[in-house]
Amino acid sequence: MDRIAVPLVNVFFAYELNYVPRGYRKVRTRWCPGIATVALRSVSKSVVEPAFRIERAHEKGRSITEVFRLDGALWWPIVFRPPFGNSQFFLNALENGIPAALEAISIDVLWAGKAINDFDPFFVGRIVASTEAKMRAMVGKAAGNLILVDEDQLFIRGGEPIYVAPAGVQPPNLLSMEVVNSGIGFGSALPLDPLFPANQGASTTRDIIAAAIEGRTYGISSELDLDQACHVQTFGDRQVNFNPIDFQIKACLRELSNRIKQTLDRPQFPQEILQSAAIFTDLKEYIDHPTSECAAALRVFLNWYRHLPLKQGYKFRAAYDLVRTCITAIEVRCRRDGLVSPFEAWRLTPAEEEDLALLAQ
Repeated sequence: MDRIAVPLVNVFFAYELNYVPRGYRKVRTRWCPGIATVALRSVSKSVVEPAFRIERAHEKGRSITEVFRLDGALWWPIVFRPPFGNSQFFLNALENGIPAALEAISIDVLWAGKAINDFDPFFVGRIVASTEAKMRAMVGKAAGNLILVDEDQLFIRGGEPIYVAPAGVQPPNLLSMEVVNSGIGFGSALPLDPLFPANQGASTTRDIIAAAIEGRTYGISSELDLDQACHVQTFGDRQVNFNPIDFQIKACLRELSNRIKQTLDRPQFPQEILQSAAIFTDLKEYIDHPTSECAAALRVFLNWYRHLPLKQGYKFRAAYDLVRTCITAIEVRCRRDGLVSPFEAWRLTPAEEEDLALLAQ
């Protein structure tokens, strides 16, 4: 039997409620708490198959991370350390809404810094809109990225192992690279490496996204596997098919979506700007689309930014710089490796480049 006891896990979330209080006419907004109870899949280790074995050399010895494959997906072990000492601590943190735990399984903590108020039916007269169903669905989807093996070890859905070169090291050398989980869309394996001191050295999801955007991520290959500091062994006959450009563009889309949301949280934006920028806050929904469509989404953002008034363009400058950094790094990689750029179809004319440069000043 591949299935064993199925535990039920409570996961906290908060949802945005737009409502009209009893006796009032003006719409108000508040964040209300919710709990979603999800069934965590539980399997026996006997049904999983090895996919990768990652071995590192350290001053303290050698560390080994084993990644397995089940139902066509890759699963990485979650390495626990303070503040999550073990699986139960982590599950308790999910129930109590600890942001670090929720973000680890790719739940956006959209309510960070907001006041959370209980829903009061006697105060709420008429509900105008609610994100409760959307947030509950997000929790259910994210919980599907966790699996319990032999009743005590939590694994998280992930991607292929990849090498990440540190910033500022040119050209990157094998001894300076770190191996990380490329499945940042599913969540984080917390620290991958148990030998790193807590909160030191191990790459976070944010670090991996930054490295991807800047073109510092590389797929596992036989040449890179010659590195004696960190060796990745591949099991089975499946081809390793990591696409660094696809990963780069989709990492940029995720970060762009976050930056647009942060910018729009600021007050005093004209209504037309709020409406036109709204399409960029849901870019994460398109991560599963083909590379060409994701590249087109970045190009749409550049066109949108290009037509902003100078005052408004300044407020979105950080998002613009992010996209230009990503596109530039992709163009460099394509020229270096003899590849066709995914932005070839929308290549800017010299006049357009000049216009964008002036707008960004």
